Amino acid sequence: GAGTMGYSVPAAMGAKVAEPERVVWAIDGDGCFQMTNQELATCVINDIPIKVAIINNSSLGMVRQWQQIDYGSRYSESYLDSLPDFTALAEAYGHVGMKIEKPGDVDGALKEAFAMKDRLVFMNFITDQTENVWPMVKAGRGLSEMLLGSEDL
Repeated sequence: GAGTMGYSVPAAMGAKVAEPERVVWAIDGDGCFQMTNQELATCVINDIPIKVAIINNSSLGMVRQWQQIDYGSRYSESYLDSLPDFTALAEAYGHVGMKIEKPGDVDGALKEAFAMKDRLVFMNFITDQTENVWPMVKAGRGLSEMLLGSEDL
């Protein structure tokens, strides 16, 4: 939750170029991916076959979560109502796009993605907007004060 927004995809690209035989994943939120989606073109041009998994909850998830926890669920500018179809975007660049909407489809989709060694695979995991990410550490707090779930609020 304190990582740099937009870092995942470019970092994965660099790791893949440095270690071309390894499988490299970028795990990103849909808001973060908005900052670097143009890198899908860079991956085509330079043949960088990373795997990209986005957690697509149609919101700036961590911002929304902090607004829920610290501001009494008074949400402002954290819902993304006009996102593109990321699966279609990946496919438009010639990559493999997968849209995963049910938990029961996750295992099969992951096996399929791992099997494609020389292709960028983009996995668009559609999730509930209200699902939170745990654990998390509030600003200015230590790891010993980590929040493990809503019961710690």
